[in-house]
Amino acid sequence: MGGKKTELLQFQTEDGRKIELPVALVIGDVEGPDAVVTAGIHGGEYCGVLAAIKLFRELSPADIKGSVKIITVCDTAAFESRNVSFTPLDKNNLKRSFPGKAKGSYNGVLAAKIFDEIKGADYHMDLHCGEVLERSAPFAIYHRGRKGELNDRSHEMAYYYGLPNIMITETEGRWSDKGTCYASVYENIGIPSALFQTGGLGIASADSVNTHTEGIKNVLRRFGTLRGNVQPVGRPQIFENMEMVYAKSRGIHYRRVSVGDMVRRGQMIGLLTDYFGTPTEKVLAPIDGKVLFMSESAAMTEKDFVAAVGVCR
Repeated sequence: MGGKKTELLQFQTEDGRKIELPVALVIGDVEGPDAVVTAGIHGGEYCGVLAAIKLFRELSPADIKGSVKIITVCDTAAFESRNVSFTPLDKNNLKRSFPGKAKGSYNGVLAAKIFDEIKGADYHMDLHCGEVLERSAPFAIYHRGRKGELNDRSHEMAYYYGLPNIMITETEGRWSDKGTCYASVYENIGIPSALFQTGGLGIASADSVNTHTEGIKNVLRRFGTLRGNVQPVGRPQIFENMEMVYAKSRGIHYRRVSVGDMVRRGQMIGLLTDYFGTPTEKVLAPIDGKVLFMSESAAMTEKDFVAAVGVCR
């Protein structure tokens, strides 16, 4: 017999710090593939969180074969404190903490608990958006490892989500995905996994939230967990990893390109000046590619993030 339920799981680290993990579950009336959806690994990414909650409210057990488990906010401490990327309790990035450790830092224990909730599933989707100071093009990412069939299934998830850009990353690639949730799920749990990103600037727009929920539902249909017809999708652009671009110095940042622009190696994508407007640094594209997400902040510190350029296949 199917149904819906919610639970606020509570744990403690060895030094007594409390961890809360909100988990929602939709159980179908018949058996089928089990899916897990995670959101809020970064506390300042609101579109994914609201999409996860919306998904839980909209799914009916009568339409589900198997189950859909949804962790609506993976890092409640970061979310409640309005931290963009780092957990305030140990100043580490949860995104790079997987598969975690049962004993250790707050982030390590939290990552291990999230992993425990993913284990036993048949596939996994991780929801993101550009952070508070970032604008992002819609894209999917999946990990490419040594398991051909698993690579194909992860690509299938990325494709049927319906976003216009798909990026493939590797542990030893140009941008290493080591420690990320989706890559660790592939390598340590052995199920297809993909990250999906749309929206940004701290704005939980209805369009971005709907893009996530409709994408999830289409993957659920494709993998047999949700009844209904799979919706057709367009032909995405494929990227072989990405190059992260950072400022060398501090100052005022003037953006010279926009998200979605194609750029050439050596092209100026940003200009830094001092506090009197005197140019101090030209930020150049390191490769030919497409700007997938970038900072919209005028303030730059030394080695600060400027943009991510996808490497065109």
